[in-house]
Amino acid sequence: MVQIKKDKFLNIIGLMSGTSLDGIDVSLVKSNGVELLNSDNNYFFKYKKSISRVFEKIMENFEIILDNKKLKKKANNLVTKLHIKAILKSGFIHKCDLIGFHGQTIFHEPGIRSIQLGNPQMLAKYFKKVVVFDFRSIDINYSGQGAPLAPIYHKMIIEKNNIQLPACFLNIGGISNITYWDGSILIGFDTGPGNNLMDKYIQSKTNKKFDLNGYFASKGNVNKYILKKFMLNKFFKKSFPKSLDKHYFKKEYNILFELDLKLSDALSTLAEITLKSIVHGLKILPKKPKSIIISGGGYKNKNLIKKLRKVTEITFHDLKKFGLDPDFIESELIAFLAARRYYNLHVTFPETTGVSKPSIGGVIYNNL
Repeated sequence: MVQIKKDKFLNIIGLMSGTSLDGIDVSLVKSNGVELLNSDNNYFFKYKKSISRVFEKIMENFEIILDNKKLKKKANNLVTKLHIKAILKSGFIHKCDLIGFHGQTIFHEPGIRSIQLGNPQMLAKYFKKVVVFDFRSIDINYSGQGAPLAPIYHKMIIEKNNIQLPACFLNIGGISNITYWDGSILIGFDTGPGNNLMDKYIQSKTNKKFDLNGYFASKGNVNKYILKKFMLNKFFKKSFPKSLDKHYFKKEYNILFELDLKLSDALSTLAEITLKSIVHGLKILPKKPKSIIISGGGYKNKNLIKKLRKVTEITFHDLKKFGLDPDFIESELIAFLAARRYYNLHVTFPETTGVSKPSIGGVIYNNL
């Protein structure tokens, strides 16, 4: 492993467009791949509804895109042009040494393939900057799941802030995932649905994008038949490491949708599924965590977090007290991973993705 001197900090733009398809998170941070110096340099580039719908259609028909070179090129360029706009709007580019570009995930098949749209060479040429892209392929080539990528970054946050061990970092995004660190063992895996099913349901029934603060879910009753259907899925019988595609629970979701439940009952049920799957994930860890940090859109769901606190009886930590913005953890992660790739430091490990040996992640594209 390359030893990094503490003064080798780079100014890095990290870019993340998640499965919520609402826009692009842009962060500018300093990192040497070992530490990350946080700042308030964050910007959110919101997608128009028409763009979000285009990406949703691409995700639902990803095989058509992949089989048609012309369509794939068009989709890659669309994603990149939107990221160029986001960077320009942020105003960060004049301070930047390196760009970490995750791209838009349209399909994830654990251990087989993980597809992110984007044209890193176009981005590198446009800004005349070095770009790091394709963070998952090397892991998959060495028998890994290709996800999650965040544990090494979460571990750094836990250590930097002296959070009591064993500690967990819980990201409730479209999919929920856990990082566990007890001082010697680093574990990472997806636990199950996060916000994606709740968001999908309320968007199909109303003009709302999400259930603000979990309001509707808090007023409903859990459908035990549907809850059981979800929790019997073979995914929950697997040990870690494990990961999910956004559409993995499509069959169970369709059963719930066809029941045409009251809005509050459907959302209460979906929230309970997210809760139960997280609790199940916590139970299969080597030791019960003493600390838990929450990020991702789910940290804003007051109803869900209140229930999670009550059920787990673990000390919760607010990222804001450490000077971190929960909305930009993933874009800062991509910047951190870009630094690690630049300095040839490992990104994924056998206990986080199932990769056969600790591996670097990302491909470097020069601005030629």
